[in-house]
Amino acid sequence: MASGVSGKNETLYLRLERAVLSYEPQITLGDLGGLECTNSEMLARLKALHIYRFKHPGNMVCTITKLIEEIHKLYPQMTVVNLGEMDVVMEYREKKPSKVMQVVKTIVVCVLLFFGAAFTIMAFHNDIGITDVFQRFYTQVVGSTKPQVSVLEISYSIGLAAGILFFYNHFGKKKLTHDPTPVQVEMRKYEKDLDTAIIENAARRGENLDVS
Repeated sequence: MASGVSGKNETLYLRLERAVLSYEPQITLGDLGGLECTNSEMLARLKALHIYRFKHPGNMVCTITKLIEEIHKLYPQMTVVNLGEMDVVMEYREKKPSKVMQVVKTIVVCVLLFFGAAFTIMAFHNDIGITDVFQRFYTQVVGSTKPQVSVLEISYSIGLAAGILFFYNHFGKKKLTHDPTPVQVEMRKYEKDLDTAIIENAARRGENLDVS
């Protein structure tokens, strides 16, 4: 067998992603992460290498050992160096959500968050008796009875809104800094924990793609 066919003296560098989303049922090696090889012809064939085909929307876990096995079926003597994850969660969805549906979902979430946050803030203020606090503070400083709306309420409201904006580092489509927002950080943690749970559950049930 010639070296060009067997992959002898050739090295494939594979950077496997933690999770990949596809809107096509056919999953190839190139869909699962970054690949690099000095032989461009081999690299093109490897990127198109069939890994799995979904019969219906869902997810499937594939191990690095299974990928190496599939690579060696094509190039038996090729050296594979994995620089990424040991397992990848492959998810298949039939179609992308429409922009209209995304806008509707965003509006619903914003409304729920707005009223939920407003209720939480009001409940907190009621628990600590903030009206009495403002009244006593105003009387001690100014020496007279506080009017229904004073500089304290106005300053507090402005400070509360500014504090929320600075904490979440986001206003509309603009970010105050390049750092990820707390919501983005928590979402990444959630996605990582979710992928870990899917991988572990699939391994326990023996429903992942692995070597025999």
